[in-house]
Amino acid sequence: MLTTIFIILLIISQLFCFYIIALLNAKVAKFKDLEIRQERMMREMEESISLYLVEIREENDRLINELSQGMSTKQERKIEDTAINHVEQPKSVANDENINSIEHLVEQKVFVPKAVARNAYNKYKTQPNSDDQEASKSISIDTEPEAPLTFEQQVIKLHNEGKNIEEIAKLTNKGKTEIELLLKFQV
Repeated sequence: MLTTIFIILLIISQLFCFYIIALLNAKVAKFKDLEIRQERMMREMEESISLYLVEIREENDRLINELSQGMSTKQERKIEDTAINHVEQPKSVANDENINSIEHLVEQKVFVPKAVARNAYNKYKTQPNSDDQEASKSISIDTEPEAPLTFEQQVIKLHNEGKNIEEIAKLTNKGKTEIELLLKFQV
């Protein structure tokens, strides 16, 4: 009888051990599943980050190309505007001092907005020729160029006006990610 009880206890303990082994095996399988999902998520994250970086690089290259083209066209426009203003002046007004100042501007490639140049030219044209020095002083004092808004200021202004990122990107001809990043870093 004692041996029967002992055999029954052994069978029960074996069943209990098998149950514990099955539970542990299930937990190990869950951890393996979790590990596989995490690896898959990490691969997806790496792929999306690499795609994001490639997109940023393309946008940066596009921006650099636009800036370099814009800078060269701005410099060409400055020289053309200065030459046109010089040619449009009446011959009696164009003297050595004016020619030297225009050549000086062309050499330095100084940016003067068209409105300021037009106002200065009109004032100079209406001033008598004997007051050239006084006219040039009054023109330089009266016409201080207004600084145009920078790209960042334009984006912030549009954002404050309630425009969404897509509208701002269309208005500024930039990428949505560039606008998003700029707005994130301006906080």
